[in-house]
Formats: sequence, C-alpha cells, structure tokens
Amino acid sequence: MLAANSPPMPRLEDVVVSKCPANTTYEVGVLGAAGVVYCNRDSAVAEADQLAKGNHVDAWLTEDHVHFLRIKSYRANEPQSR
Repeated sequence: MLAANSPPMPRLEDVVVSKCPANTTYEVGVLGAAGVVYCNRDSAVAEADQLAKGNHVDAWLTEDHVHFLRIKSYRANEPQSR
C-alpha cells in the first residue's frame, strides 16, 4: 500500500509515454496493453493526449520508468479515499 504522501502513479488503463532505454524512440501504450513506438517525444505526447482524451483517463510521461509526470488528466473526478 502506498503512503498518503506518495507521488501519483499511473493506473490501469491510463496512457503512458515512455522513453525506450536503448535509443531515442518513445512508446505510447495503455497500461495492460501493447504500445506503439514513435520517433520523437512530441509525436508520442500528442498521440497519448488523444488516446487519454478518448478513453477519459490520464496521460503520463516517463523518461526512466521510475518517475512519472502526469501530462494530461481526462479522468472524471473521483472521491479521495481516506
């Protein structure tokens, strides 16, 4: 279980743009499904934005597969659990 002050993390069905470690390409994928590789970050982020918007989920970016930055949020507001 994550601590209350943990940074936000992608959830199942969120869209994630991740830098491929061996080169300069970026993969866009929905958590739990296969992804598509793009030649540059701008194209990957634009595609992630459209996917997240269409699926009403959040879009995230990671360069190191450890730290995640939410780049768009289309998820309906949900009550915070306590």
